[in-house]
Amino acid sequence: MKLLKPLVFNATPLIYLCKIGLSNVLVQFSEEKYTTPEVVKEVVDKGKSLGAPDAFVVEQLVQQSVLKVKTPSNVAFIEQLVKIPDLHQAEIQVLALAKEMNGIAILDESIARQVARIYNIEAHGTVYLLLRLLFKGNFSKEQVREAIDKMITTGWRLTAEEYRTLLKELE
Repeated sequence: MKLLKPLVFNATPLIYLCKIGLSNVLVQFSEEKYTTPEVVKEVVDKGKSLGAPDAFVVEQLVQQSVLKVKTPSNVAFIEQLVKIPDLHQAEIQVLALAKEMNGIAILDESIARQVARIYNIEAHGTVYLLLRLLFKGNFSKEQVREAIDKMITTGWRLTAEEYRTLLKELE
């Protein structure tokens, strides 16, 4: 039996899945799901202080252990990542934890995904999760397109080229 790699979530995928009412899809992935203390601070603590409804949903996912919180322990690797300009603390923790656990970093920021490639860390974004739901038969092409359009409407960023590529993949 093939061991499933744990999924390690950054803030953006959690925020936008919750914003569009799809937090429940996380339970459809049989892998262990993790995030880091820095992501919780960013999404839950900051979000709640701003009154963001998605913050309360993510907090509930953590309380229900759908999403486990774990601190990366490879201090030397974290110190390497800290030196990279434009890489935020939450992304650093997510990349470090994914590397430690031989997991998949789930993040949408292009700089973090570039760093993941450099350090041989498997990394994908929110769209990867939606496409997996499509290929598992849990979502239709139309549901994936609707989810992406809703995320864009709520502020999720995607270039026109990325959007075109995505639409081609859906066909």
